[in-house]
Amino acid sequence: MKKISSLKYLFVVAAMTGSAVFGQGHMAKPNILFIFSDDLSYRDLSSYGQEQFRTPNLDQLAMNGIRFTQAYSGSSECAPSRGSLMTGMHMGHCRIRANSSVRGQDHLLSEDITVAEVLKGAGYTTGFIGKWGIGLPGTEGAPDKQGFDFSYGYYDQARAHGFFPHYLMRNGKPEPIPENYGFNMKRVSTYNGRPVDRLDDVKNVYDENGNLVPDGVPVAAAAKYSEDLFQDEALSFIKKNRDKPFFLYYATQLPHGPCITPDLGAYKDKPWDLKHKEWAAMLGHLDRGVGRMLDLMEQLEILDNTIIFFAGDNGYSQWGYFGRSRNEDDYLFKNKGPWPKGKFTSTHEGGVRVPFFVYWKDKIKAGENDHICALYDVLATLADLASITPPKNDGISFAPILLGKPDEQETHQYLYWENGTMSRHAQSIRLNQWWAYRDHPSKPIELYDITEDFACKNDLAKSNPELIDRIRQIFTEAHIDSEWYVNPGESKKQTSAKRDKAISMKSMQRSTGANTAYRGRTEPTPAGEVLKVAPKE
Repeated sequence: MKKISSLKYLFVVAAMTGSAVFGQGHMAKPNILFIFSDDLSYRDLSSYGQEQFRTPNLDQLAMNGIRFTQAYSGSSECAPSRGSLMTGMHMGHCRIRANSSVRGQDHLLSEDITVAEVLKGAGYTTGFIGKWGIGLPGTEGAPDKQGFDFSYGYYDQARAHGFFPHYLMRNGKPEPIPENYGFNMKRVSTYNGRPVDRLDDVKNVYDENGNLVPDGVPVAAAAKYSEDLFQDEALSFIKKNRDKPFFLYYATQLPHGPCITPDLGAYKDKPWDLKHKEWAAMLGHLDRGVGRMLDLMEQLEILDNTIIFFAGDNGYSQWGYFGRSRNEDDYLFKNKGPWPKGKFTSTHEGGVRVPFFVYWKDKIKAGENDHICALYDVLATLADLASITPPKNDGISFAPILLGKPDEQETHQYLYWENGTMSRHAQSIRLNQWWAYRDHPSKPIELYDITEDFACKNDLAKSNPELIDRIRQIFTEAHIDSEWYVNPGESKKQTSAKRDKAISMKSMQRSTGANTAYRGRTEPTPAGEVLKVAPKE
């Protein structure tokens, strides 16, 4: 997996002359908008079964595009899912394999080739807006060092767990937001984990019109909600690049907790508790932002040459923001979906099944498709659409499906996952109709036919010994040891030795929580990167 540092440069040079089969024949390279929703539940969109609130703009895209009914994220949690999407690698090969390594919130290396770098090689202008999570400011994994011409948002994943930041990063430099200084993040963090019946002393305050009154800031009406800033930046990026092919990776932090929204909108007077009103309003905020982008592209007459992807980043997690038991479905929204378990756990489908659809006006025939795919297929697919040869990766392009050539579509031998905050040593695969996993290399492999047994209650391992042997072989061949993450079967002594090594090398990664002054950096402090004007919490 280790590559010489010049390989990235050689790839970009070669890519400029490369071509791909399925991208040929188009008059112009399509613009690409990838919308990545953070902690979206499987049934948080009305087009996916939500009955209590509506998401009309996203529904329009979903119902007029291809809805992949067997789509998976690269991981069961945020950071590795983003690393997998950006590099086209599954969890046995990806640089980022969990939210934290032994040295903290880890990062991509300069030798890793991202989707942005692939598309730059095809002549695209590239932009990132939102939550990054795979490279702290000042590291070689930051988006401005990974192929993005423009980047704006939270580089540090931990800081993205708040919506009124003291600063955001713009093109590698912190941009202060003094209007948000003093925001009471401590109260919001307490509110985040409380059950809906114990909110009175910590709840967010909304006025009689349903507008948020953010506490602790100098002027409440002037406070800036990060998602409003992101949506405005997205519109600006689209306007500036209307006359040339662009790739915009819009990694919204919605609806990741804590629950908080600028206004409760249509849900202000619903007979619901406050968190349910906020969750619905947060999805409405995301939906309206997407609607603004669609309207702008229609006005600029570029929508018919823009392919739009939408996906969730991992499995079910809403329980964590509502103070419920782990993986428990929501009694009102029923948004979990039918799969067992959820985020942070790579042993079951509930950690990695995600909504995923693709829309291309007048180019894609609407409908559902049962092609088994993972978001690490996106790099290969976008390379195809851009008529460029991708670097080596674990994905398979699904461009043939998008372009109405299903007979030319290749399929995976298997999809592979490992790790997860709540399943550190687990390995899982999807192999045809089978889902198989083991909690640890020392534990037996469990096998389920998920076409008949969504809940994974009937273990068929004993009756399929030859298949189990093949799966055991896959678990070995699909994994390459990671330098900094916990590898399946690794002992506590080995993990401790890794951490000691990181400390001795002064390479510990120091992320920061939401609304704290800028301290997220490697040692030594990168010159010119420290924000000194934002106060500490």
